[in-house]
Amino acid sequence: MSAPVITGTRAVAAAPERPARRGRRIRPATVLLHTILVTAALIMLSPLVFGLFAAVSPLDQILSRNGGILPRVWEWGNYVRAWTTASFSRYFVNSVVVTALVVILDTLASSMTGYVLARRRLRGQRLLEGLYVGTLFVGLTTATLYPQYVIAQALGLDNLLGIALVQLAGIMLVHVFLIKAFVLGLGTEMEDAARVDGCGRFGTYWRIAFPLMRPILATTVILGFQASWNNYQVPLVFSLAAPDLRTLVVGVSALQYDAADGMTPYNTVLAGANMALVPIVVIFIVLQRHFVRGWTDGSVKG
Repeated sequence: MSAPVITGTRAVAAAPERPARRGRRIRPATVLLHTILVTAALIMLSPLVFGLFAAVSPLDQILSRNGGILPRVWEWGNYVRAWTTASFSRYFVNSVVVTALVVILDTLASSMTGYVLARRRLRGQRLLEGLYVGTLFVGLTTATLYPQYVIAQALGLDNLLGIALVQLAGIMLVHVFLIKAFVLGLGTEMEDAARVDGCGRFGTYWRIAFPLMRPILATTVILGFQASWNNYQVPLVFSLAAPDLRTLVVGVSALQYDAADGMTPYNTVLAGANMALVPIVVIFIVLQRHFVRGWTDGSVKG
């Protein structure tokens, strides 16, 4: 026990000396786990790294068996060529329009449906949810794609809006259940207080519940953006008779068949694929904090 220290007329006990902090012991299991994770990350990133370098490499180097990964000559003009001569500027605008429509409509429709299913007991709700779940486990997307196109064409929706609506029907159900699970974990005190103050059902949803759904909505926005931006089948079917409706993903795929000399320009194709990848990466980086929180908060009922 340390001796007291006299300061003036009062005796103050000196603070006990803290033992020297030992270095943190690194366990072999931790080292092994980190080694496995780093190795797996490098393996998964290797195609991306190859695509980035190949996009600025000469075509003969890519086709060569011993061409190497690093470009012999850095051909940045492949990006310009993909953007201009391959009409990627038009395809990029189409992708932005379709994805924006899907994300906005999905956010509104899924949040409203999930909120109602979580807060109200509707007649036949179990049957309705059972039908929803049943459609998730039955792969009807390919089988019903052509009938959906025929219906859209009959309604005059064989355009970008029709592409967005067909894509919305394929991704909305999962988001409804995610939002329902999240809302079930929220307290009802603020909503009850809003109703006492005269706020209606929609007003309670829009003013109270919708702002509280921000974490799970960030999750559904990322998932919806990725699903719509990377969708290939729906835009392909709609653009078979109208190439102007091609999205960026369809344009990248079509680029390898539109070569004038019969040789696929893989470097230009990879340049277009890299450009198609950028928006998804940016959206995930911006919303990743809310994305993780949405998954964790919506996985348990509070």
